Amino acid sequence: MARQPRAAFRTLALAATFLLAACGGGDGGGDGGADEPPQPPELSGVWSGSWQGNDPALGSVSGTWTVEITQGPSSATGAGTLLGDVDCMDGTMSTDPSAQTAITGSLTRPGCAGQVNWTLTALNVGQGAASGTWSNTATNGAGSMSGTRIAQLTGPRINFVSPPGAKPGAWLTIVGQSLSGLASPDGVVFINQAVPPTVGSADATRIVARVPGGATTGSVQVNTSGGSALSPFLFNLDVRSPSLALGNAIAQESGPAAVAVSPDGRKVYVAYRGNNRFSIVRASTLQNILTRSIVGGSPRSIAVSPNGKRVYVAAVGIGVLILEAMVGAEVGRVTLAIDGTRDNPQGIAVSPDGRLLAVSNATVGGITVYSITGDSLTVLTTHAVGPGRVPLGVAFAPDGSRAYVAAADPVGATDSLRVFDPSTGALLDEDPVGSIPTAVAAHPTGDLAFVTNQSAGTVSVYNVNTQAVVNTVVVGAQPTGIAVAPDGARVYVVNMGVDGVTELDGATGAVLGMPFAVGSGAPLAIAINPAGTTAYVTRLTGSSVVEVGGMRTLTVNRGGTGIGTVTSSPVGINCGTSCQAQFSFGSNVTLTATAAAGSFFAGWSGSGCGSFVNLNANMTCTATFNSSTPPPSEQQPECFIATAAYGSDMAYEVQALRELRGRLMTHSTGRALVAFYYRNSPPVADFIRERDGTRAAVRAMLMPVVWSIEHPAAALAFFLGCVLLGGGLRAKLVRGRR
Repeated sequence: MARQPRAAFRTLALAATFLLAACGGGDGGGDGGADEPPQPPELSGVWSGSWQGNDPALGSVSGTWTVEITQGPSSATGAGTLLGDVDCMDGTMSTDPSAQTAITGSLTRPGCAGQVNWTLTALNVGQGAASGTWSNTATNGAGSMSGTRIAQLTGPRINFVSPPGAKPGAWLTIVGQSLSGLASPDGVVFINQAVPPTVGSADATRIVARVPGGATTGSVQVNTSGGSALSPFLFNLDVRSPSLALGNAIAQESGPAAVAVSPDGRKVYVAYRGNNRFSIVRASTLQNILTRSIVGGSPRSIAVSPNGKRVYVAAVGIGVLILEAMVGAEVGRVTLAIDGTRDNPQGIAVSPDGRLLAVSNATVGGITVYSITGDSLTVLTTHAVGPGRVPLGVAFAPDGSRAYVAAADPVGATDSLRVFDPSTGALLDEDPVGSIPTAVAAHPTGDLAFVTNQSAGTVSVYNVNTQAVVNTVVVGAQPTGIAVAPDGARVYVVNMGVDGVTELDGATGAVLGMPFAVGSGAPLAIAINPAGTTAYVTRLTGSSVVEVGGMRTLTVNRGGTGIGTVTSSPVGINCGTSCQAQFSFGSNVTLTATAAAGSFFAGWSGSGCGSFVNLNANMTCTATFNSSTPPPSEQQPECFIATAAYGSDMAYEVQALRELRGRLMTHSTGRALVAFYYRNSPPVADFIRERDGTRAAVRAMLMPVVWSIEHPAAALAFFLGCVLLGGGLRAKLVRGRR
């Protein structure tokens, strides 16, 4: 009896080895001829994705990447951009898709030492998906990366979507190339939209539309007569308003006067008028990445480009500085006389499409509107605010069609909110508001604008549709900075006179409670991250920036050789590309790891990490996905046994056997057998390919295997029937011998 299990095991092992030897391999083309070199995978197109890993200096790091690949006969190159926890962002990618062992490449970034080297460990050309590893030769950082092809080289392309998240009804701007000729009715498509979005305007480089009802977080797709394209990153429909809970304080330089947040929410930019400095702060840890001096000027206002690549600083004594958003290097400037005697934290603004920059000089005069071309600013128009009045805060409407300026009268009673056309400077409307209007913020739907009246202690609510101030609410002493949450539900007003933040209803402007204390120190400016989870408030005399929201940051890294995504409940993580999110302190977060075709989820790593995470502190968790197929390598010929037997790797029998191989690869024993197969099967395949009789014999032997894969239930029933029949015959033989 003891010999029976051993014999059965040997039979199954031989069968498994035979099945693995029969499985076709690779995803490439070719007819399997031994003399025909395999074709390299076609990588041309625009790709985007996420990267994550560890850096000896910064610890856990992550971000996003985009690259445009043009592939030639023996190489592929293109411009690449890195964002996130990184220094230099722009560089040039190069790779050799016909490399002998793997698809490898590098990203060289001028101004940064070393280069980023990468290797693809999984590639699905048909689905436009890839994953791999990276390392930085200068910092010794290393980690994983994954990406998706979002556009072809010919046809439309989306560069960015602004804002990066909003609720249905809000305006958004899609910026790219070849966007004209929208298909009807599905020119712009959101995930799960109930109806197509309303398009306000469209041309070859810009589409302005409202977020449709029913839409959920995901890529935005544009369909034109020239093709289709996806947004580089997911559009976030799960935005919110910050809760009134005090977070940590960033102890910084002297006199923080203005604050802004990058479009991906990973960086906080602070301008200091006390000692003329500019800082970049890592939002997840509040770690100061760098501080630079503003030589010859005192910064007063700050704004970030919607693509996240530039920061604009209005500085007394200089005018406007253009800074690179990762390392803070100056890349341009223009001269403009700016007054430094008044509080003006929101005296500079960028249009949603990134084409225009509006700057308030805070002295008697007007608003200067610049046209942005690369790192050059050209005066487009000037909007004069009227005799004796001073322009302070400025803001663009969310569709970019209008701009608002707070026109303060320091000695009289002609304070007003002025609405003007930013492309011509023409006045569209003007309404009286309270004394010394200071800052302006627009609602995401474009229906309302809010103005802080610093001397009056009030906020004026302006209705765009009726062109009138429809409400004036008392908010406390010296309201200065103001911001509307991304979901439009709340408005936050900074009160210098009471060291607090007042919360308003986003639909009516009604005050929702007493000012929330943020600590002494003359709070002046406020900015909210694009997800709406955290607000940042500067304290002018307290020399610090305070978090409001009480959140903790969860970062998901992806490791291994495969492709997969991680999502969270509550929503926030969709990694994919959204691999970092903030959740309330103490939240229980459920993480779901889903492997892509040809990959499997191998497990979690990281302290406290798993399918359920309790977020009592900032955490980093790594999900490992491994590939069920060998790494992409053009040295692997199409000479596998089943391909040789059937004459093509596209035969349905080969596809079925490849699927079986993928199932076996989810187990360690199966993976070992696959490795054995790839080492030993090529000469067997060569022998079969040249002999028609042998090919026919192999096909005959594989026929029941393929049938079993396609009809597993019937195959199991047949197998059990054979076992029972064999057992019955054996019993009869035993009785006959007796």
